Amino acid sequence: MTRIDQKTWADRIRARIDFEFARDAPPEGFPSLPLVPTGRYTDPDFYALERSRLWKRTWLLAGREEDFAGPGHFRTFDRSGSPLLLVRGEDDVLRAFYNTCQHRGAPVVREACGAAKRLRCQYHSWTYGLDGRLLHVPDRRDFGELDTSRRALAPVRCETYDGWVFVNEAASAPSLRDWLGPVAAEWSPLRGAGLRAHGTRRKRVPANWKIVADAFLETYHVRTIHPHSVSKLLDHRGAAMGLFPNGHSRMVTPKWPEAIERQRSLPSPLPEIPGLDPLFAETNPAYSLFPNLITPLDTVGFPFILFWPVDVATTDVEWTFYGPPAETSAQERGWQTLLALFDPVMEEDFANLGPMQESVASGALESIPLNYQERRIYHLHEEIDRRLGPDVPEALRVEPVLEPFWETESADIAG
Repeated sequence: MTRIDQKTWADRIRARIDFEFARDAPPEGFPSLPLVPTGRYTDPDFYALERSRLWKRTWLLAGREEDFAGPGHFRTFDRSGSPLLLVRGEDDVLRAFYNTCQHRGAPVVREACGAAKRLRCQYHSWTYGLDGRLLHVPDRRDFGELDTSRRALAPVRCETYDGWVFVNEAASAPSLRDWLGPVAAEWSPLRGAGLRAHGTRRKRVPANWKIVADAFLETYHVRTIHPHSVSKLLDHRGAAMGLFPNGHSRMVTPKWPEAIERQRSLPSPLPEIPGLDPLFAETNPAYSLFPNLITPLDTVGFPFILFWPVDVATTDVEWTFYGPPAETSAQERGWQTLLALFDPVMEEDFANLGPMQESVASGALESIPLNYQERRIYHLHEEIDRRLGPDVPEALRVEPVLEPFWETESADIAG
């Protein structure tokens, strides 16, 4: 796996943080961001375009390698809007298919997860191998010239990165590694394959998925919304941001010196991820993976926060914490404590999102003026329009202005 030279990378980020603290205006040459039409959050036709051209044509996180421990272990996944099935084959290869029998469309598995030697439709018992091949058709004589070789389960792209499993319904999509771009190298110090999940939370929020995502793409709101939590930890004035191809982005926010000392003085049963540069303890490096994954990184572990659209005005938020395996009961309790500490921070954000959706739907706000600190939001919207193509109504488009400011590769790659 390609890795970065952590020290050189960290020094570069620290220089950017120093720049952010020192500036008294946006950098010279940075454009005023065009207004974002609020109809992007409420228009049902725009949402339908997203459903067909974004969620079905991009890489989506669907699980972890260890969720498929051996041959026959499977999980279903429907967050893209399609019924998908991921299963590990007898050859140890993890594959994805549409969970759709090639007779009349019934699912070949009905449970959310499990293990099976064969995949058998429960409607007429058509039976498939773990590699998707059609193996058995009851009353085969009644089908005449049926070509069973052409009735295998329909495949879906399935690739992994450092322990995480992604799916993509677009056969022509670039590889997962190419799509991740610089993020893959910058995540390499996390040694993700050796991490494990330590708890998942879910919340249904009455807001469009982009209103939810926008809230996690800037620190402009920290002092107001999180006065007794995040603002006691992070100094938003030094947030150093990077924009990547494919809609991904990075935001590294320095911690207050007293917060760093406080964290160092507090004993914790949780082991740290080995080998991380001190920058990970001094700051909060947060990444956005297009379209719907946010992760604020830390030395002992971190949440992957996912935003899944339910309808135009409803989003399921799901977050799972990952870190080194818990080897003692004290470490298991430590993880539960960490999750509990994170819950009120999420609730502070959630309390505002429903009312914001009501406001943009009311017509009281025609457009959104974004500032320099909020440029990651505009970057997200630009990528959405690139994915949706020319059918985006002119009144709802955002003007592409940020591409000259992309970081097109992760500098300081070690090999």
